[in-house]
Amino acid sequence: MADSDAKVPNPRKADLERLRSDLAKEVESIKKALKGPTEQIGGDKVWVGKNARAWHRELDGRNRKLVEQVDKLLPIIDAAIRSEPEKVSQSEARMYNNDL
Repeated sequence: MADSDAKVPNPRKADLERLRSDLAKEVESIKKALKGPTEQIGGDKVWVGKNARAWHRELDGRNRKLVEQVDKLLPIIDAAIRSEPEKVSQSEARMYNNDL
């Protein structure tokens, strides 16, 4: 087997695994980013009245959408990781690294 045909660890898979690890550490804080402000505006302590209720509804909708979207991220990355081979040729690894 020539050196150019030798298999090496897949750098794309390694990058996806790092991305997943980094994101997993942040998921809960991202999901909570709008929770506090949503509760404060809707709690009649920070702001009251018709405009406050409208802002609360808007922010509550955005908060739910944010949580929904964040919940989709890790499964998407997991699927991408599963689709990657453990090892690739040296030339494939080099091409991937050059594209970065």
